[in-house]
Amino acid sequence: MNTRTANLHEDGARGLRARKAGRRVALGAVALAAAATAVMAPSAGAAPSAGAGVAAACTAWRTIQVDDNAAGVKYRECDRYSGLDTQTKAQLYIWDNRHDGKIAQVWTATGSNLNGTWHQSWHKYYTWGNEAHHSPLVDTGWHKGHDVKVLLKNVRG
Repeated sequence: MNTRTANLHEDGARGLRARKAGRRVALGAVALAAAATAVMAPSAGAAPSAGAGVAAACTAWRTIQVDDNAAGVKYRECDRYSGLDTQTKAQLYIWDNRHDGKIAQVWTATGSNLNGTWHQSWHKYYTWGNEAHHSPLVDTGWHKGHDVKVLLKNVRG
């Protein structure tokens, strides 16, 4: 083997070692990413993440009834935080339990109680008049604030 052939052989072996080392690093990075994903991924029973890097926390379900249970709403409040930005939403089911010509009307609002004063950032009315079953899940979506207000009325439909 002459000097040129020996150098080519050595360079080829060095390149092969570098490629193998690169594959090991790449495989190690893939394994590390898979392990990190498995650790960070929520379990099947866990609530999904509210956004990129932002987790949401929800209260227990609460119930409001009016007019001897002629109308009702079951709701919960969810909050998520990202730095100083706080958002809140309501999830609710509405019932109209009587065939009395009235429907359930729910007013929801988001905002914050600052120094005893309510500062509203969003509101909407939802109605339901089917006595056979409750409404599908109503999700108000995320809005600026720390608090949700939910008011229920039984009104003429």
